[in-house]
Amino acid sequence: MIKDEGKDGDIDKIQYSTISWMNLLNIYIVLAYYETAKKSAKKGQVNKNKLSNQKFANDFVNFQINEILAYRQSALHWNKNLFEERFTQTFEKALDSYDSIFHQTGVIIHSREGSDKYLHKIREEFEEFKNISLKGSQSASKREALTSHKLEYLVNGLKATFSIENYLGGIYYLTPDEIIFENNTYIIQESKNTSKASLPKLPDIQDGLFKLILFSNLDSLILNDEPVSFVTKLKLTGNNVVGSIVFPDASLEDLEYLLEVNIKIFNTNQKAIIKKLALEAQNNHKLKIEVSSNF
Repeated sequence: MIKDEGKDGDIDKIQYSTISWMNLLNIYIVLAYYETAKKSAKKGQVNKNKLSNQKFANDFVNFQINEILAYRQSALHWNKNLFEERFTQTFEKALDSYDSIFHQTGVIIHSREGSDKYLHKIREEFEEFKNISLKGSQSASKREALTSHKLEYLVNGLKATFSIENYLGGIYYLTPDEIIFENNTYIIQESKNTSKASLPKLPDIQDGLFKLILFSNLDSLILNDEPVSFVTKLKLTGNNVVGSIVFPDASLEDLEYLLEVNIKIFNTNQKAIIKKLALEAQNNHKLKIEVSSNF
């Protein structure tokens, strides 16, 4: 639910949009928090308030997994009950755990006041989720996950909000990074950038791909009561990249050329990731992936 890397590092919290994604994809949510951690001993971090080797409260996680294995209803039912009955308690456990980690390691963490405000905010957002209709959910797993999709508001190259209705009649509002209108087609785009490396980190790439799973599987997109053509696109930008490429439009020769001219820019792992991205785009006809420079 929270990952606090220490006062001199980042702090990440569960986002309400993630909850919506899980519900729409019929994925069961397991709430978790970090129980132990150590002061970072990495070079350059010894004198900083940074945590490393954080480990989950395994018993807490395993208990929920066993509950899910015995659960007979849909992921939406499970997630709704989980957030109604355990969300606040688990979030506070996570905060208490970081207080304990601070006392054990001496590493100063981010202010609890900010996290308390965040908890209040996400609980307010959850009120809408609580009111979702649960009709017909016992046979949910046998039905198509999405039945209607509507683009309510659109500005070229800026933010757009989608209202997506699932098989239970619940409506979710999701916003991609950007909408671009090009060649009579709407491009639903997620963008990942790094200013320190030539390619964003794998978790960031995976996050972008995950967000596009839902959009790339929409069976139709409606704007002003009219169906419109659309594709999804993951845009990856990095430092010092020479040239650019868009999958699956690019040929194998184009891919080989990009890797050749960036032979000193991309490391072995990054080259392997780019090749896998090419394959991903090839297997998903509604998905495009661009790799280019951030300059």
